[in-house]
This record gives sequence, structure tokens and C-alpha cells, in this order.
Amino acid sequence: MNQPQHDLTTIGAAAMNTPLSHTDVSVVVIGRNEGQRLAQCLASVTQASWGSTRYELIYVDSKSTDTSVALAQSLGATTLVLDDASPCAAKARNLGWQAAKGDFVLFLDGDTQLHPDFVCHALHTLQDAKLCAVWGHRRESRPEQSIYTKVLDLDWIYPTGRTLYFGGDVLVRRSALAQVNGFDGSLKAGEEPELCARLRARGWEIEHIDAPMTQHDLAVNSLRAYWLRAYRSGIAYAEVAQRMRVQGDVLWQHESKRDFRHGMLFMVAPLLLLASSWLAPVLAVALVTFAVLFWLRTAYRCAWKAPGQWLLCAQYAVHAHFQKIPALFGQLKWRKATRQHTQIGLVDYKQETAQGTFNVKALAARLLAPLAWCQRVWVTRGLRVWHLAQLQEGIGRRVDASNVVMGHVELHGTRNIQFGRNALIYAGVYLETQGAGSITLGDGVVLSRGVHIVAFERVTLGAGCMVGEYTSIRDANHTLGVPSIRDAGHTSSPVDIGQNTWLGRGTAVLQGASVGAHSVVGANAVVTKALGPHQIVGGIPARPLHKK
Repeated sequence: MNQPQHDLTTIGAAAMNTPLSHTDVSVVVIGRNEGQRLAQCLASVTQASWGSTRYELIYVDSKSTDTSVALAQSLGATTLVLDDASPCAAKARNLGWQAAKGDFVLFLDGDTQLHPDFVCHALHTLQDAKLCAVWGHRRESRPEQSIYTKVLDLDWIYPTGRTLYFGGDVLVRRSALAQVNGFDGSLKAGEEPELCARLRARGWEIEHIDAPMTQHDLAVNSLRAYWLRAYRSGIAYAEVAQRMRVQGDVLWQHESKRDFRHGMLFMVAPLLLLASSWLAPVLAVALVTFAVLFWLRTAYRCAWKAPGQWLLCAQYAVHAHFQKIPALFGQLKWRKATRQHTQIGLVDYKQETAQGTFNVKALAARLLAPLAWCQRVWVTRGLRVWHLAQLQEGIGRRVDASNVVMGHVELHGTRNIQFGRNALIYAGVYLETQGAGSITLGDGVVLSRGVHIVAFERVTLGAGCMVGEYTSIRDANHTLGVPSIRDAGHTSSPVDIGQNTWLGRGTAVLQGASVGAHSVVGANAVVTKALGPHQIVGGIPARPLHKK
């Protein structure tokens, strides 16, 4: 970095004497269960080169269960506790800056350490009246602690100059925050870029200076923590991109769509490779070659972040693509929550790691839930259309699209079946007609799983009938004959079920029987004769228990 050297005391005094007359800085540190990292953060603030600039130190705690509050108080910080059922960084920062007295607010995360010279450099830059915020370089304090931290350290490297947004560590004019009412407390992540969009809409600009700002302790030491962090970023990208789309802002539009497409591609890539290996080995070789070239291209394009460190660039390229998979699950989670009008809880990768051993099954179930929702909503709906098409083709006549067919329906015999509208047909239903026999289903009929209907003459179900699981309705019986019952033939008489009648699970309705409208037949009853309307019946044979 070629940041010019300055006399820090002179910078502080100059800042005090500019038209920005009151350059008091309020340092707002937020944290939750940061422990020793918090102590290092607060100490770095007090040990910074403040020159003649006055400052105050505020710590906002988000319901820590460790000794963070007592630790901050012992180190002289004004301590505030965020009393909220759903704490998040945005709410904590709002609580901090609203309590601040300075004209500038320096936001820090509790797992960072402030560089001694940053505030003076930032105040000097903020003499430009067009700027509302200045941020510098954040780097990992211990990149060697894991392969995850090593590659994630490169994520913090951004080009300097005017930028669209800043991150969690930044020096901001308090007046600019007040203009836009601070952070959006409904965002669990991505609150900084969303705030920046509103600031830019007011005409403010943001500067990323070529100077060290903070050291950060990411503490990502496991695949679980890495996955959850990327999962959380997927949620943030989806939510912020949607808000920006409504506002007509380009922020994260391309990135959100790209991550979704790439995540889907990387999910299906193993299946494509497996299928092509079996069906077309040449295509499999081409796919692998393309993947390797794509990876090398990414490594080459990020080489500016780690000049001369090709192995690190190659590892970073793997991370750049692999993270799209958990980010995809994050986007799907946000879409599901938006559709169901529910809130997404705080995703804290550090706390998840600290809570116990790595349970692959539990993590997989949790993170695959959005994909399961996607399968249920998209694939299942498509299958219902397919089953409706199968039913229509099977009976040879149009079936109204208002009918919902949940699964495969078995059709046998002459298939002389008439459907009304708005029926609900579950998987495993068996429908059979023989000869001139017919089955007629009224509007709004429900046929539960395993329902058996056989018609040699006529079976009619009135509108609104509900038929419980594994109920059997048949209008024919075998006759006794020699040499076998099987070859002796059938006798048949129509069966009619009145409208708005409920047949309980396992009911049997036999030849010539009928059930009047608005009746209820108890589970496992056997109906052998005509029953009147408005009755509750049960037993073997079924008989009226009392009228409705």
C-alpha cells in the first residue's frame, strides 16, 4: 500500500479546524459472545492514535451468554444491551449510533481490531463534503488458522476509490445516518449495502481508501461454519437484491442472479457428469475439461488479490464456486420465508460452531430444507399436472383442470368414468368399470388414498362427498356357481351416494346400497341397503345410530 505518511496530531488538529468543526468520534462496537476477541477490539480503540480528536467508546451487546457485558464495562466502555427477541447487527448498530454524541460514528464488529492510524486517515478524507462514509482495508488477523480463513481473507480485498457500499467497519457522518434513519432492523444480513443504497439516493458518496482499517478474526475452522456463513450471505443477497430491484438500484442484481444460476448448475453437475459417463464418455471428458478451464480462469482473474501465490489463488477459485451451493440454499430459504410471510432467524455461524460437535446429518437436513421446499412446490406441482394428463388420457375424455390429482390413479376395464370439477384425488385410487358400467363423480368429491370403486352398472357420488382411506364401493357381487365362483359371473345393482356425505376409513358399500345426502358413515362400516339422508350410521351391517 502506498498511503502517504502524515503527522497524526496535525491531521487531528486540521480536522478539528475545518468547516466540519466538531470532529468528535463515537466508536460503536457490536458483539455477541465474542469473549477475548471483544477485549482485544476495545483495547485497540483505546490504543489508537487519536491525536487531539475526542472520542467516546460504546459497546452494544446482543444478549451474550458469556461475560462480554462485564468485560466491556471493566474496560471503560459505555455498555448498552439490545433487548430484542430477534437481535441482529442492524438493530445493535442503530442502538449504538442513536446513543452516540459524536459528529462521526465509527462502527466496528466485536471480532475486529482497529488499526491505530485509520481514524486520522479517514477524518482527513472526510473533509470532502460529498463523502458520507470512509472505509479501509479489513484483513484476517490469523489467516493461517484454517484453509477456510485463508481463502476467505481474500474476500476482504476490494479496489479502492468510490464504491457502492461499505462493510461492517466504517467511519460515517452521524448526520447522514440520521437523514435515512440508520440501518434497516428487519435485515438479518446485508444491512450495510442496503443502507448505502439509501445514502447514495440522497446524493452521498462513499470512499474506500488505500489504508489498513481493521484486523478481523473470522474464526471459521470447520466446514459447518464455512457453510453457514455462505448460507447467510445467500439470504442477504436475495433480500437486498429484491429491495434494490423495487427501488431501481443495480446493487447486487447481477450477483444475486449469478449465484442462483451457478448454485443450481453446481448442484446438478455431478448428476450430469454421472449420466454422461454412462451414456457418452466423450461428453463427460468435455464437461471435466470445461470445469477445469473454468476453475483456472477464476484463479487467473483473482491473482491480483494474492500476487505470486498461485496455490492460494487456486484454492480461492474453488471457494469462489463452491460457496454458491450454500448461498443457493440461503436464497431458497429467503424465497420460502417470503412466500409464507415468516421471519428468518439469526444465522450465527460462530455460535453454531461453539455449540457442539459437527453433526453432518443435522446440518444436511437443516440446509437441504429449502431444496426440499423447492422440490415440493415446483416438482410436485409439475407431477400433479402430469398425473392429471395421465388420467385424462386413460379415460379418453377431458378432465377439468380444477381437479387436483395427487398421484397415480389406477384405471381398469372400459374406463367409463365422468369427473366433475374441483375434485381431490389422492395417489393409489383404483377405478374400474366393466361393460356398460359407469362411475360418476360430482363436483368437489374427495377420494382418499386406496379408495376402490368398481362399477358393472352404475356408481354415483354426489357433490361434496368425502371418501376415507381404503374404502371399497362396488355395485356387483360374484354369484355362486360350479365349478368355481370366479367363473360364475356377477349380479349388479346401482350404488348411489348422496351429496355432502362422508364415508369413514375402511367403509364397504355393496351392491344395491345407497346412502342419503348429508350423512356420515362410521369407519369400517358395511353398507348393504338403502339408508336415508341426514343420518349417522355405523356397524356391520350399517344401521342408523341417530339423525344429524
